[in-house]
Amino acid sequence: MAALLGAGLTPAAAGAATSLGADIVLRNGFIYTVDKRDSVAKALAVRDGRIVYVGTNAGAGKYIGEGTEVIDLKGRMVMPGLHEGHIHDISRSDRKRCDLKAEPLTVKQLQAKVRACLDDPELGSGTDFLEVDNLYMQFLRPAGTTPHKSMLDALKTKRPIVIHAAITAHNILVNQNALDLAKITSKTPDPPQGRIDHDRNGEPNGLLQDSAGDLVTKLIPPPPPVAPERAVELAGLRMKDYSKEGITSFFVPGSGREEIEIFQKLQDEGGLTARAHFAIWSRLQDLREPKAFYREVEKIRAELERPEEISSAVLAWRPDQKKGPRVVPEPGVVVAGVKIMLDGIVQYPAQTAAMLHPYLDADGKPRKDKSARGELYIGPKLLNPVVAELERRGFQSHVHAIGDRAVRTALDAFAYARKANPKIRAHETIAHAEVVDPADFRRFGALDVTASMGLQWAKPAPDSTDAVKPYLGPRFDLYEPTKAITKGGGKVSLGSDCCLDPFDEWFDLEAAVLREADWGKEFPQYAGKVNKLPGLTLAEGIRAVTYNGAYQMHQEKITGSLEKGKLADLIVLDQNITKVPLDDISETDVLMTMVGGKQVWVDPKF
Repeated sequence: MAALLGAGLTPAAAGAATSLGADIVLRNGFIYTVDKRDSVAKALAVRDGRIVYVGTNAGAGKYIGEGTEVIDLKGRMVMPGLHEGHIHDISRSDRKRCDLKAEPLTVKQLQAKVRACLDDPELGSGTDFLEVDNLYMQFLRPAGTTPHKSMLDALKTKRPIVIHAAITAHNILVNQNALDLAKITSKTPDPPQGRIDHDRNGEPNGLLQDSAGDLVTKLIPPPPPVAPERAVELAGLRMKDYSKEGITSFFVPGSGREEIEIFQKLQDEGGLTARAHFAIWSRLQDLREPKAFYREVEKIRAELERPEEISSAVLAWRPDQKKGPRVVPEPGVVVAGVKIMLDGIVQYPAQTAAMLHPYLDADGKPRKDKSARGELYIGPKLLNPVVAELERRGFQSHVHAIGDRAVRTALDAFAYARKANPKIRAHETIAHAEVVDPADFRRFGALDVTASMGLQWAKPAPDSTDAVKPYLGPRFDLYEPTKAITKGGGKVSLGSDCCLDPFDEWFDLEAAVLREADWGKEFPQYAGKVNKLPGLTLAEGIRAVTYNGAYQMHQEKITGSLEKGKLADLIVLDQNITKVPLDDISETDVLMTMVGGKQVWVDPKF
């Protein structure tokens, strides 16, 4: 992979050989820096985990000492590591589950697959719950097929069945057995932050939205406990997945103490290969009793975060932190903030995303029922003071807001916090922002709010073309407004929401630029662009998956671009994505991932 010059010398002897001696020099490359000018260099030098030179081959030659590892890139592209701003699936599991793999299914195909799982002794028996993953509800065939409990009741089983949605999540489909166990009837009220759907007869139809799903899932016996050592091992396996994909920093919304503890242990064992940021999950009750919640999140941070192992630039915005020059090359764990849920999803049949105007019905007319504008789970009276107080205490708010009413409510809360804390810049975040009113595009930049968006969803697909477009009408041309937010001065970051659909950050980048996908001849209805909104330029897309994510995590002074003084968090690609056809970006493989000057992934073919 690399030529090691003077391999017989110890590092100390090599360091004595030249005052400029670097640990690693990358030469003969296409180094896309993502600096303010998106400059391209030929070479880069790293010492003590930081970049000490970016420029020409000749200039980098001055940094080659007897102990320097010299990597000949042979023209390959180097760019900053990917910064994943909203990711959930951060640990693997040993538990076998029934998996529908988000495939297009007819009702008969769905029933056959679930029946096969019912007959699998490894997935339980008798009256055990059967949990099924990855039903792509909007991809049931023929198009327009609405999930209903009758699809599962036809299987004639005594077992309660719970099917989790792929792509959109936020809802589950259950059979009558599960409804009976949870004592859900036509008279059961909707729980806070959730909705029980009903059929034309007023009976529960088996679809449970957001927290309504908890009425059933809380009854599922937990799996056997995983030994702490195995939990850390499984988290380490996920880190290898991230490194192979090129992720060098990630942000996990909605975490708890146990999850953070696992990654602290992983760090202690040297298996943490990306900079980890966590937001604590909040419930509606937490916001209603905020003083107890503030104490809880502060206790978690005090007990689990180790400031001395985190670069001071990441923590400097917090009111209780002293600014300092400390730069830590090794990845650490940051308890960054709090996750807040404002609404659900925009897709039919859920339509729980909070909208300024009613959804349309199948005939294109505005709905008039009580949930026609979706569900705003938290209003400004409750939200605004909590966001401001969390910010004052040094916690970012990472707010899930998909509909334009929820997005405006979040932006209003951040505006309230700006007035309450004029000297604090928390780099607040709205997750998803799938439908935004044009009057709010410029507010992202004005309020210093990052939109962490599922870039891969800006394409024609069952979850957009079939499940959103008919029910928004002309408003569908405001769907996934990555370019509009960027043009208005805001920052868009990568927030894949992994792994609701296949984990592929390079497809996400491609979709952000092209706003289309290759569905082949089998699905001609999904050809072309998703709507009239333009995509990001490639430069804007690269910045979204690198610098903007670093900014979201308060790392922009130490990562996100390849500049002198920053940490050497970078990746080497098997193709130059600025030179290949745009629809080939998704074919990119990462040959090497470096975090803090340490190679955490090297493809054997490199």
